[in-house]
Amino acid sequence: MSALCNNCTMPENQRLEYYDVADSLDRASLLVDAADCHGFLSGLVCASGFADPKIWVAEIFEDYNPKNTRQAEAYRQLQALYELTVSGLNSHEIDFELLLPGDAESLRERAGSLGSWCSGFLSGLGMGGLPAQDRLPDDVRELLHDLSEISRVDFELDQPGEDELVAFEEVVEYIRVGVLFLHDELQPPNTPSQVQ
Repeated sequence: MSALCNNCTMPENQRLEYYDVADSLDRASLLVDAADCHGFLSGLVCASGFADPKIWVAEIFEDYNPKNTRQAEAYRQLQALYELTVSGLNSHEIDFELLLPGDAESLRERAGSLGSWCSGFLSGLGMGGLPAQDRLPDDVRELLHDLSEISRVDFELDQPGEDELVAFEEVVEYIRVGVLFLHDELQPPNTPSQVQ
């Protein structure tokens, strides 16, 4: 679904699919999860307003070589994901979405990816320069605590029913709205974000 342009600029309403990013990372032999990568980029953007490539490339690629075509493809895919993330977090349409496996996957896999997303997000916040906990509002500290708990949950979902599926979607929505709230708290809308 997502065709990358040579300069990584994507149409405004374009979306990247989880599997596009996951396949690109796999082809580059990167031992990172697509959800974790998106969480990490989102955390960097929330904490500092942008994601410095020097930080995220070093974190995701053990030894980045732009002459390696598979690594270069993965870099372009992640750069496009970053651009969409910045756009989504700053959009008046509130169209930011978490990059997670689709409904066709098992709830166990989707929940595991959600945990990875939260873990990556918290890492990105830390690397992006999140203020000390005692300088954050209570509702932000509560959200960070919830994300930390979700990142550590061991999901036991062998035979999920409709209630579990609904509960999962509610948790995803809670995180999505929470991330938008956190971004607005740390990067007030009247402050222009720096895009690299």
